[in-house]
Amino acid sequence: MENLQRLLDEVRLILKKAEVKKKEADRRGENFNIFNVLGLTSDETRTHSAFIAELLDPNGSHGLGDQFLRSFVDTVDCLRSWNFDTKSAKVHKELSIGGKNEDCSEGGRIDIAVESNGKAIIIENKIYAGDQEKQLVRYYNYGTKNCSNGFRLLYLTLNGDDASKYSREKLVVNEDYYTVAYNHEISDWLQRCIEFSVRRPLIRETLIQYQSLINQLTMNSMDKNSQEELLKLMSDPKNIDSICSILNLEARWRERIFNVYVLTPLKEKFKDLDIELKNKGVNIKRPEWTQYIRLDWGNTLGNHAAIGITTNIADPKMKQKIDCFSGPKSYAPNDWWPYGRKDLDGKYWEIPQMVNGELVDYLYRKILSILEEIKEQQLPM
Repeated sequence: MENLQRLLDEVRLILKKAEVKKKEADRRGENFNIFNVLGLTSDETRTHSAFIAELLDPNGSHGLGDQFLRSFVDTVDCLRSWNFDTKSAKVHKELSIGGKNEDCSEGGRIDIAVESNGKAIIIENKIYAGDQEKQLVRYYNYGTKNCSNGFRLLYLTLNGDDASKYSREKLVVNEDYYTVAYNHEISDWLQRCIEFSVRRPLIRETLIQYQSLINQLTMNSMDKNSQEELLKLMSDPKNIDSICSILNLEARWRERIFNVYVLTPLKEKFKDLDIELKNKGVNIKRPEWTQYIRLDWGNTLGNHAAIGITTNIADPKMKQKIDCFSGPKSYAPNDWWPYGRKDLDGKYWEIPQMVNGELVDYLYRKILSILEEIKEQQLPM
């Protein structure tokens, strides 16, 4: 325990020094970021997919031909030895592959598709949005039918998370599709792109700002010297046992943080509701209800979180999509979710947002709007 406390004290000192450096950078205007100013930090389509697709395009306005695309292929493991012809590549953003069929196994829009000589790199880009039903299955089926010389299906997320079973079904990771991370492959690729652009200041500075945005989204805004100092401390043999102890408790730690900083305040705000953490989610109900509001997520707390009204008996009194679960990133009603359901904004689920109250405020507004609609429409519960 003494070693663990000493380690935490040393980490605290490094973090304090990093915070001082950040404040100095703020004063010098080094943390100005046009993406933040314009409110485009987490827009998957208009910001991230559009920007990455432009860089990958050999005919893009950057004027560097296939240099960025070649670097991307060299950076992503599953593409490196695949012999993809970058010079003749065509890049498509929001590629329509037809309307969704009845069983959701075909159709939709591919975020980024890079095609060349019968091969394709298909990229599903997730910043905070949850998975759609059979989404990876649909893109896999498209690649199977339309790419005569093969394809690579990439699932791109902030931290390299795996796709949910809801999206992938029986597809196998590292065989049928591959996970890619903003905080690893994309970060490394952007650094290479910056080096290529050393004599093109407009491109270079835009890349630096985008790289800064990625660091912000992946909670990786610490300067490189502080990172190296922290990694050196964590790699010291005398600290390995303590680090392993901390990492082994990560899932339980996240749940404890959620309980203390999110669940308890929600219970205080909704004293007339029974709110319970259960089965990778949260149940919210009243004693007289046979259906209940449900926050639902994947294996990791908050991952691909969605909200809806669900039932334990697949025989709902009525099925209709209500306003609270309509719009983008929403799902049609079914026997288990009779009023539909909707993805929650993933940007609120990081630890800092749990601790500072942003997640509580966000969930409070969501739950309140659902309760109001239940009352206004006199929905059977």
